Amino acid sequence: MEKKNHNGWLHGWLFIIWLVLTLVCGGLIVRSTLKTQLIDGEMWREKGAQREMEQRVEPACRGAILSSDGKVLATTVPVCDLCLDLGRWPKVDRKGAVVMEHGVRVMESNITDTMAFKANLHKVCKILHESFPNLSEKHFYNRVMNEYRKPKPSRCFYVCRNVPYSQWDSIRHMEGWKRCVVTLTSDGSVTRYVRAHIYGNLGENTVGFYSATQKKGISGLEGYYDSVLRGKDGIYNCIRLTRGVWLPQEDENVPLEDSTLTQRKEDGHTIIATLDTRYQDIAENALRKSMNQYGGKYGCAILMEVSTGYVLACSNLQRDDSGVVSEALWNNVAVSHKYMPGSTNKTVAMLSMLNDRKISLDTTKRVRAGGKKTYSARGGVIDDSHGYNTDTTNLAGVLAKSSNIGMCELAWEYYRNRRNDLRDGMLDIFPYGRLGVDLLEVEPNTGIRKDLRHDRDFLLLSFGYTCETTPMQMITFYNALANDGKMVKPLFCRAILDGNHRSDVKPIVLKERIANPELVKQMREMLVGVVQNGTGSNIKNNVYGIGGKTGTTENIHNRAIKNSSFVGFFPADNPRYTCLVLLEGTSIAGRMAAAPVFKQIADCVVAFDSELGSVHLRDSGRVVNPVATKADLRQLEHAYQLLGLPFSVMDTVQQPTGWALYDNEQQCYRNYPLPTGVVPDCHGMTIRDAMKLLRGMGLKVRFSGQGKVASQTPKARTAIKKGQTVVLELRP
Repeated sequence: MEKKNHNGWLHGWLFIIWLVLTLVCGGLIVRSTLKTQLIDGEMWREKGAQREMEQRVEPACRGAILSSDGKVLATTVPVCDLCLDLGRWPKVDRKGAVVMEHGVRVMESNITDTMAFKANLHKVCKILHESFPNLSEKHFYNRVMNEYRKPKPSRCFYVCRNVPYSQWDSIRHMEGWKRCVVTLTSDGSVTRYVRAHIYGNLGENTVGFYSATQKKGISGLEGYYDSVLRGKDGIYNCIRLTRGVWLPQEDENVPLEDSTLTQRKEDGHTIIATLDTRYQDIAENALRKSMNQYGGKYGCAILMEVSTGYVLACSNLQRDDSGVVSEALWNNVAVSHKYMPGSTNKTVAMLSMLNDRKISLDTTKRVRAGGKKTYSARGGVIDDSHGYNTDTTNLAGVLAKSSNIGMCELAWEYYRNRRNDLRDGMLDIFPYGRLGVDLLEVEPNTGIRKDLRHDRDFLLLSFGYTCETTPMQMITFYNALANDGKMVKPLFCRAILDGNHRSDVKPIVLKERIANPELVKQMREMLVGVVQNGTGSNIKNNVYGIGGKTGTTENIHNRAIKNSSFVGFFPADNPRYTCLVLLEGTSIAGRMAAAPVFKQIADCVVAFDSELGSVHLRDSGRVVNPVATKADLRQLEHAYQLLGLPFSVMDTVQQPTGWALYDNEQQCYRNYPLPTGVVPDCHGMTIRDAMKLLRGMGLKVRFSGQGKVASQTPKARTAIKKGQTVVLELRP
């Protein structure tokens, strides 16, 4: 009886405990439910929505850069990293056991057809070599096969990066390669979009670089117009459908395209650069040829349109340690290099003097030119590097001879006691300050030395030392002379395209007039005289006319190292183009190293410009712009017929020899009487004519170089010896 009571009591307590626990737990559950629903519900709903919602970015397409002649200079293209899965692993059966054949494990690979893989490897190497000419087909073949032959080859072997997408896709679909080409790596897709220069390194530094991942990844036009080219990424709200699948968020009351949109995508605008690919190619090739022949660490060639300031060509080259001349990447010589201009700055000094109302100076004034002179004990000896005899000449002669003495005579006479007036006058007409060109480049501080109390510093200023400028500043000044005194800012962007709307970049006037129009006209005529009768006569062209100035400065530590330049305009009578050529670190004067480059550019521009097709000869009664100094008469006449130029021979001798000689003074050809018994003078002949002449006289010929005969050994009028060999050196 007692046992029954005890069990009943125990069951009663257990029931009570269970009931209490049930009520407590139920109360806690209800409390939590109510708290979640009424108090924390909003918080949990937001967290849930965040897990099921995401903002996705649709990248904007960066705008292209076009040339003024309609070519694509830079655009965004897909590139790929070529990665191969060359791995091998044991084959297993359904039970997971390794398959054996003849006691050897059977291996599997993504290269399902080994014979086809190896057969097409040569095609792949050829494709890669075409994309990367600096790397040979053998390099790629050895790279792949060395990895393939390893006992445990890589499952993700990088063969080459930045392969153009079209080439990568053709490799991916080759027989034997379809499965081994990797499309996804641990870093994501092997395909990405990069900025590409369609014409390779043609004007590459001026067009500029862009990289979203590098701090120093932007320059040139790409950098200056980044906000225009970049556009704006689109941002969209998406919701999760299943794992990895997202759909745009919809709202019944709002159109889909607006409900999902946080920021509308705006593709970048296209810009039209002022560069013309034809002129750019001509400038780079001519400059590279001169640097290969005459040396030089850096070089630049700039072509500018006179009336607008549009830069039609801007070539920047450099020579590496191995002697190879190539585009100067990340180093815009034209904009960011400063140098002492030398004789090209004589034009600035002389125009400043003519423009000075405090002195009475006209173009007829006679001054000493040539020889050596000491102006003061502290000034030292000043000499003319061209070796002219001591003589007097007018201002035009000072420029034509590029006389240091002549410039010092003027500076010492008029500005010895007011030196800052000369400095201020030059600063007033020349753009020594930063031009603010529309390229993302660092423009250096330039100018004239402030303290000119030392006599030598003052005298050096008059012929282009103790001052520094950039090539772009120098061509801007000469462009103002060609533009009747109006100075315009150099521009590299011609227009911006926004869909079908075009916004032209208007010319920017820096200074309406740098000097009196009459003085500008006189200065331009003197610069034409420099080419006709002075230091620039080696590029004289009487068909369309050239005006300009040579410049050569010597390194103060090593006089053998020079900066050689030529800057000028053409056509001479009505200038349409200005051009500057600079070679830094060469050993040749500007008239030999830089002036011929100017001439090549000018000749091609005149040939391309349809508006200059009607340029007439200045004197149609004479033969101008000689094809050769001495040449075979029949071939010479045929050449002029092909060029559409008049040709005649004057001063006929009694027994014509069939050879013609160009007379510089008369600007015409006359018959050339061949000497007898002595070596003829072959200077100025083409190698074809020289060999014909010398071999016709029984002499042997050996030559080196390219162009026309510049020197010969033995010298002209040396007695002929039987079986003698004449050695000719050719130069452009």
